[in-house]
Amino acid sequence: MSESSHTLGLPYIQPSQAQKHVTHNEAIRVLDALVQLSVADRDQTAPPGTPIAGDRHIVGPSASADWTGQDGSIAVFEDAAWAFYPPQEGWQAVVRSEGVVLIWDGSDWVGSGIDASALQNLDSVGINTTADATNRLAVSSDATLLSHAGSDHRIVVNKDCETDTASLLFQTGYSGRAEMGTAGSDDFAVKVSADAATWNTGVSFNAATGRANFPSGAQVSNRIDFGGRWYCYSDNRWVTFSTAYGAQSENNSQNSGTGAEPTESWTNLGPFIPENTQVQRLRIGLRVNNTEITGFDARVYFQTGPWNAGWSNTGTTNRTLIGSLDAVPLPLGMNRSDLDLGGFVAPSDGYLLVFLRPVGALTATRYIYSSMMATCLTPT
Repeated sequence: MSESSHTLGLPYIQPSQAQKHVTHNEAIRVLDALVQLSVADRDQTAPPGTPIAGDRHIVGPSASADWTGQDGSIAVFEDAAWAFYPPQEGWQAVVRSEGVVLIWDGSDWVGSGIDASALQNLDSVGINTTADATNRLAVSSDATLLSHAGSDHRIVVNKDCETDTASLLFQTGYSGRAEMGTAGSDDFAVKVSADAATWNTGVSFNAATGRANFPSGAQVSNRIDFGGRWYCYSDNRWVTFSTAYGAQSENNSQNSGTGAEPTESWTNLGPFIPENTQVQRLRIGLRVNNTEITGFDARVYFQTGPWNAGWSNTGTTNRTLIGSLDAVPLPLGMNRSDLDLGGFVAPSDGYLLVFLRPVGALTATRYIYSSMMATCLTPT
């Protein structure tokens, strides 16, 4: 009969042995040290200064002092001294400071010991949620980080053939609202929906040429520059562009009345505004030629009428006020004013009308010199 067990080295009580309790107690001591093995840490290389009976550690590399030569062993403080137990292959230990389980592989303490092949060809993976037959990988999280291992990082979405779909789908309450990718062809497209039923393609890029197409139309940022010399009459009347707007003339002198608002007239013209143009802002630079002009009022209208119908009277026009300024000071020198036009969308083709009138006591005809810029989004 051997004197100790093969695995833990527990001493056996021999036949006719005297003081059997000594051997029995030694076996209990070893069991107490190694069963349900839990250690405080695995990186200390010297014993702690004030150990407590029952403390257990995995001895770190290049150990010193009382732990010299015991690298990797299990050190247990018992009977006021350190006892060491060399691990055997397959032993497991919980490291409490790290919350990990280590396994002795015959030469070192390593991780959980899960074979990497066990993580290959999984049927599905759900992280904080449940995966299913369609969503084989499902993640429920505030964010998902995919980072580089080296320099670059690329996300690949692969499909089988041209007529299949490879895309990213964005949802609200699990209802589709936007999708981008190669859906049904190799052209890259971005489309949106308000109800997951009707989809509108905003832009697509031809796979062969890279040319962009806007199936739902597009609005292009645009600017309209205009201005000229504004006549300021002593009766402080409203003035707008002449009926020959666009001709080689710097004068804006068409009489538009002295009422609270400019007089409406079918002859009023201004910069042409195509249907569905969104008019955003009018930026105005003004300079006066006389100190009698102390300020100005401005009105901006969109006006249209029955195109190609030979209209020639005011009753056939339709005018909408889209912006106004009142009593804006005009000191000597160049003055800038910005007029927000509220993103007005032209319901049809028409004209942008600008009316000015002077503020001040004018004794004769005076002038305001101007440079104006209207910013808008124009449909293609």
